[in-house]
Amino acid sequence: MAQSPFHNGELQVQERVGEGDIARRVGAIVKNSMPARALDFIDKQTMVIVSSQDEERNIWTSMLVGRPGFVRATDERNIKIHLPSVVSSKSDIVWKNIEKERKIGLLFIDLTSRKRLRVNGTVSINKNDLLISIEQAYPNCPKYIQRREIEVTPSHTETGHSIVRDSRLTTELQEWIRNSDTFFVGSSDGNKNMDVSHRGGNPGFVEVLDDLTLNIPDYRGNSMFNTLGNFSINPKAGLLFVDFEKGRTLQITGKAEIIWDEKDVEEWTGGTKRFWKLIVAECIQADALKGISWKLVDYSPFNPK
Repeated sequence: MAQSPFHNGELQVQERVGEGDIARRVGAIVKNSMPARALDFIDKQTMVIVSSQDEERNIWTSMLVGRPGFVRATDERNIKIHLPSVVSSKSDIVWKNIEKERKIGLLFIDLTSRKRLRVNGTVSINKNDLLISIEQAYPNCPKYIQRREIEVTPSHTETGHSIVRDSRLTTELQEWIRNSDTFFVGSSDGNKNMDVSHRGGNPGFVEVLDDLTLNIPDYRGNSMFNTLGNFSINPKAGLLFVDFEKGRTLQITGKAEIIWDEKDVEEWTGGTKRFWKLIVAECIQADALKGISWKLVDYSPFNPK
């Protein structure tokens, strides 16, 4: 029998929700290398989402952006990011994190085509390149992705990026989250193995309960439950919200709490009756995406109303 690609947390969640058989079938897509067709997909990308851990095992999620070609698949097992070609903030916490904690999660997501590929692995750094050795790679379905077109027009002059750190969500940040239709979430199995995933819905799908607490519906997915499986054994999480109009990022690190079989009269969850809460520990706001613009095309037809 082939070895399962899932750890105990993922297996327990799959069985709890009655989707173990589906997960075992779907799990065949998880490989230790990328399919050949994915190499060209990666070479065309202008952004990649990265999850990393700081020295205290807090999880952070970041966005790296560059013109097509800044990231390349050198073969089915290795990816290279050309550091001088990265136009997003050089002050992002990811750069400090990966100096000591080399496990990372990557999400290559093309918002225009709604295609995405998840890659988990180990990073090394040389003078000009970030080198990722792949341990897991698998495609994801296009559900809940809002289509956007991206344009990267970086300035030739290096400019600073303002950074504001806080332990609570200000009124402005709460409103930002309430208006969001997309965020990204990093998680870990507790053994430093990292993962990062996309979450999307119509504006307002993330509920702000107070300045320390977010309530997030868990929609139907691929039945593998990578994120919730991680949360079940390691509650630390890192969220990334992007202000696509102003080129700002909001990174939040905290702890997740899964809510099972919640009353959901208005069907915020699309029928799963699952939510998870994020308790904020720290947040970082930055104008990290200067010279990058997005245009909204349409919302996903899969979004619960």
